[in-house]
Formats: sequence, C-alpha cells, structure tokens
Amino acid sequence: MRSNEFGKELRLLKKVDINRVYRKGLRIGGQLIRLIIMKNELEYSRLGISVPRKLCNAVKRNRWKRLLREAFRLNRDKIRSGYDIIAIPLTEPNGIKMQNVESELVKLISLRK
Repeated sequence: MRSNEFGKELRLLKKVDINRVYRKGLRIGGQLIRLIIMKNELEYSRLGISVPRKLCNAVKRNRWKRLLREAFRLNRDKIRSGYDIIAIPLTEPNGIKMQNVESELVKLISLRK
C-alpha cells in the first residue's frame, strides 16, 4: 500500500475495537478536537471518527470527517505506529482551515508517549 492512501486497514471500524478504545483509551483534548488513544497490537495506527449529531448538521459533520481523514492521511509519517485513535470534533467546522486540523491532530497525538 502506498504511504499516502487511507485504506480500509487504517480505519477503526469494528465495534469491539471502538468500544475497547472508548473504555480503556487515554483522552487528550485540544481546542478543535478530542482524541482517545490506545496502543494496539498492529504495525500501523488506525483512525476512527465520531462526530456527535448535536454538534452540527450532516453537511458539516461530513466536512469534519473529510478534514480529519485527510489530516491523518497526510501526516501518517509524523504519527507513531501501533495506536488506535478516535477523533471527536468539539466545534462546528465553520472557518476551520485544514492546516489547523493537521497541526492539532499531530500535536495531540505526539503528547501520547
């Protein structure tokens, strides 16, 4: 697989895995997003995205998902391998730039040591 793809194996899809991260993961909050991070047994990190319905309408929720997937995809080399990550946006995506999402995602993940 090419390093700039966001294939199915990089997505956190199984309910069992998602519940495990929610129960046992470390919570790290920023201004735009909150991350729940947990070590996995794989050689690569996986991303799950959870945008609450209360936050905004479907169009804006989908925008958040696109921004987070793209930020993860473009910065995989800066993200340490072997983690399951759930990203939860905290605000509406109005006026949020891709660079802000990327920098916050990388910063929050790097806080996990």
